[in-house]
Amino acid sequence: MERELKLELLQDQAEGLIGLPLVSSCCVEPPHEDRLVSTYFDTSDLAFRRMHASLRVRQAGEHYVQTLKTWGTQHGALYEREEFESAVPGNAPDLGALRDKLPEGTALGTLLREGDLAERLKPIFITDVRRTVLLLRLPQGDEVELAVDRGVVRANDATEPIRELEMEIQTGEPAHLSAFALRLLDAVPMRLSRASKGDRGYALVADEANEALRAEPLRLAEAGSAEAVFQCIAESCLAQISGNERGVVNGSNPESVHQMRVGLRRLRSALDIFEPLLACPPALQSDLKWIADELGPARDWEVLANTTLRDAFDGAPEDVGAGAVLAAAKAVAADARQRAAQAVNSDRYTRLILTLSHWLGSADWRHGLDEAQRAALTGPARDFALATLRKRQRRLLKRGRGMAKLDEQRRHRARIAAKKLRYATEFFESLFAANKVRRYRRQLSRLQDDLGWRNDMAVAEGLLLRLATERQQLAIGCGYARGYIARAVSVDRQPLRCLWKQFKAARLPA
Repeated sequence: MERELKLELLQDQAEGLIGLPLVSSCCVEPPHEDRLVSTYFDTSDLAFRRMHASLRVRQAGEHYVQTLKTWGTQHGALYEREEFESAVPGNAPDLGALRDKLPEGTALGTLLREGDLAERLKPIFITDVRRTVLLLRLPQGDEVELAVDRGVVRANDATEPIRELEMEIQTGEPAHLSAFALRLLDAVPMRLSRASKGDRGYALVADEANEALRAEPLRLAEAGSAEAVFQCIAESCLAQISGNERGVVNGSNPESVHQMRVGLRRLRSALDIFEPLLACPPALQSDLKWIADELGPARDWEVLANTTLRDAFDGAPEDVGAGAVLAAAKAVAADARQRAAQAVNSDRYTRLILTLSHWLGSADWRHGLDEAQRAALTGPARDFALATLRKRQRRLLKRGRGMAKLDEQRRHRARIAAKKLRYATEFFESLFAANKVRRYRRQLSRLQDDLGWRNDMAVAEGLLLRLATERQQLAIGCGYARGYIARAVSVDRQPLRCLWKQFKAARLPA
């Protein structure tokens, strides 16, 4: 299993980075430089890419090594993925050697055993880099291989430069990589690297959409401690956040922004749930709120432009000016999306993810705890989960009393309570009987979805008011859309009353 942290150099400062006293003081042996030329192979229909894998043959001097890598997972700046290597005699893959390493039952193993695969393989793109490698021993004793790559990825006539720092941990704790990277960042401007060299090459040969990443279902150990469960939940949230960065920065799919915000909301909700047991540093909480706020306008305007206004203007008279309102909303959404991308590409965000990765990996919350607090952290996760669900359900039942008649402010508080209860239920559901959780979650999800839709309508109302105020020529169209929203919300009163009644009758999955 390969575990590495990747950062992108913003300027050609490789020599300066290598010469830093922070780096040289940790060097175990003098640095050495190699020229690495890697040829990536795939079929015409990109069979390896479709299986989230890459196959390359790398030449270093007179030696050739083939490597098959999986996409693996990204947690913050840290990549974890499987890789299978073997020496080969020349610049062509040896599928037989790879078959010995991958069992038949896997998708990749099946692909490798296709009889005509060798004939179908062809070079797809090449990376040509000068790599400077240093072996470091960090102050904590971790052994790390630090590599600085400068070069190019080339596919036919298309090229893209490569300026990367990779730190692969040989022995030790991954959290120490993040702490070391933060110190490097004080001296050299860098940002998170969201694309491997293989990703960059495939982007030159194929028109690939950046898929939005949803949260994977959690599988918690029922006998686990509350602390172990928190770490599992937080890593899941961080994976969702990190997995959508590339789509926010380089893509146009509104779902990428939405899923990154969901990941941030899930993480902040988890920190709130476990706050009685462990404390997140205020500065870290502040930065999490900052990036969530930076993504918010893009999400709000994209929902308005792509969903709400399309529904509102369906069948509208021509003199309403629907086209002009839609165009204006899309333009504002594009500007908001650009600001969101800049935030995710910023030094502040890079520091946030590195700091968060270090905090989670090092369990810094343990410092300063008394004996009772330590005992609570190591207590049974299921007991803590049940107490949390009961507490959050009581809060929702209190705030939602008379749900259909609540004013906007009180309904907003009920919506927040429903959202927090839903996240808690999703976090802990594997600790309870599946059939009981399923029924309870279904009723809660229906209620929270309706409240979320109402919130979207309230946000859309405010955005339309702003648009009409700033651009008088759009007033008629904005007024028409606001009328649609008012009617839709009014019609929803009885369905909301029924959803609230059904939720009150649902039983916790105790």
